[in-house]
Amino acid sequence: MIRLRYLHLGSKHLNGTILRSISSLTELRHLDLSDNSVYGIIPLEFGNLTNLQVLNLGSLGTCRVGNLEWLSHLSHLEALDMHGISLAKQNYWVDVILNIRKLSFLSLGGCELSQVMYPYSSSFLNSSSLIEYLFLGNNNLNSSMYGWLFPLTSNKLRILELSGNLLDGIPKYLASLCSLEILLFDNNSVVKFPDFLNNFSGCTSLTLQALFVRHNRFIGTRSNETLTLKNLATLDMTSCNLGPYFPRWIQTLKNLSYLDIGNNGISDTIPPGFWDMWPSQLRYLNLSSNNISGKASDLSSNIGSTSWIDLSSNKFYGPITNISSTVALLDLSRNKFYGGLSFLCQIVPGFLVVPYLSHNFLSGQLPDCLWCFKELIVLNLEDNNLSGRLPTSVGSLIKLEALYLYENNFSGELPLSLKNCKSLSFLNLGANKFSGNVPVWIGENLSRLYVLILKSNKFIGTIPLKLCQLANLQILDLSMNNLHGTIPSCLDNLTDMVQAASLPTHNVHSSSFEWFSSGVLYAKLYNDYVDHATIEWKGDEREFISNLGLLKSNDLSSNNLTEQIPNELTNLYGLRALNLSKNGLLGEIPD
Repeated sequence: MIRLRYLHLGSKHLNGTILRSISSLTELRHLDLSDNSVYGIIPLEFGNLTNLQVLNLGSLGTCRVGNLEWLSHLSHLEALDMHGISLAKQNYWVDVILNIRKLSFLSLGGCELSQVMYPYSSSFLNSSSLIEYLFLGNNNLNSSMYGWLFPLTSNKLRILELSGNLLDGIPKYLASLCSLEILLFDNNSVVKFPDFLNNFSGCTSLTLQALFVRHNRFIGTRSNETLTLKNLATLDMTSCNLGPYFPRWIQTLKNLSYLDIGNNGISDTIPPGFWDMWPSQLRYLNLSSNNISGKASDLSSNIGSTSWIDLSSNKFYGPITNISSTVALLDLSRNKFYGGLSFLCQIVPGFLVVPYLSHNFLSGQLPDCLWCFKELIVLNLEDNNLSGRLPTSVGSLIKLEALYLYENNFSGELPLSLKNCKSLSFLNLGANKFSGNVPVWIGENLSRLYVLILKSNKFIGTIPLKLCQLANLQILDLSMNNLHGTIPSCLDNLTDMVQAASLPTHNVHSSSFEWFSSGVLYAKLYNDYVDHATIEWKGDEREFISNLGLLKSNDLSSNNLTEQIPNELTNLYGLRALNLSKNGLLGEIPD
């Protein structure tokens, strides 16, 4: 196929060595061999592919480079990805890159660049590159690398990625890069915060739009610093030790649409005017896992469409009144909010996918407007003071996968409409005041359930035989109710309890949203919610989270069950916990 111009074999699970005969395809413009399991040396004959414009060898397996001489022949190359290929012995590799005059995209992440003794020769000082996108993450580089980075950067550079290294700051010359839009500096070393800020000046203060500095340890932080990045739209400083004071310099960044300062040890109040300080609209706000107090009085005026708001694990208090009508993810859990849930009815139908409101002091009834939320995947209201009957509109949640109502004061019978929620795999209604019979339709309609927790309620009647149809059920907890009759012998039809434990597949609920574009950068936001439950284990109540999917438990204790324990229970080989205590059972315990 000597006339081939495009050959894409990326992500095809290929193994073995790279065929040298590919080098005979001299008309190739694009060659993609990425994301395979290939080993050996990249053939020197690749230098014959002199018409190549795009070469993608990223994540190729355990390939290595004998020498880079072949690369210097690819004078038409515009994009080069060698992510994960070791260049540890490639002295003067910077010289080779600078000789590829048309190169605009270069990815050398995880290439062991810190082990190169001589990255360049003295002649490189007279050269400069036209690279627009430069990725050098995960190379264990320290700040001495900035000497050889200089010629690879010019006023053409738009995106620079230096994450996963050992850098303790940025050099001043980066501030003079008049096209730099995005800087990724996650997971580096201890960084002096004032110096870090001061080095953003000149052209960069006007052009930089996105700054990612997650998981660095900043020292010398002060709340009244000045950050002169006038057009910054994205700032992510997760886990950067910014506390204990709230970083008030953020209020000078008037064009932010994405702000993440979660897990920063901030023990302070929200500054006055924080919620309405942006003329533009925020689409992502994360203040979670701090110790911030105060009222979140208005979460609507400057919040954009399909927005994410995460204020979880703080000390916010007061009623929840104004929420953006187009919020997609709302996490207010583990705070001190009180009052009712009427704000839910303000949200435009079709946007809200995940509301987390657990561990607060919310009260009143669940409003009957849930028909608005047909895209809802997880609804978590556990550990509040909510009461009354579940509204009929709960049956409109046809995409709902997990419902958490544990530890509230809900009462009455379960609405028949709940049987329409056929996507449910996790249902926890424990520690409430629900009454009536355990519904037969749970077994008939909710076939995907792997967790069913109805403990500590006021259910009466017998255990319905239809529950035996729940073949995926791994956790069944009907304890502390007023159930009578016998233990169904058909419980050995719960085939997931019969089988040995395996890795969980249904305990994570995922959602994603398309987000901003900047040049070639196009991003999605992902949210994975991992199921959790409090289960009695060896006499104590323990919370199972990531390992919940591995647990197989059957708890029928503290009821009024009678007669013998059916022999069929001995077929549940996969069980890790069986509790039949505090009943009226008779006869012998099956061998």
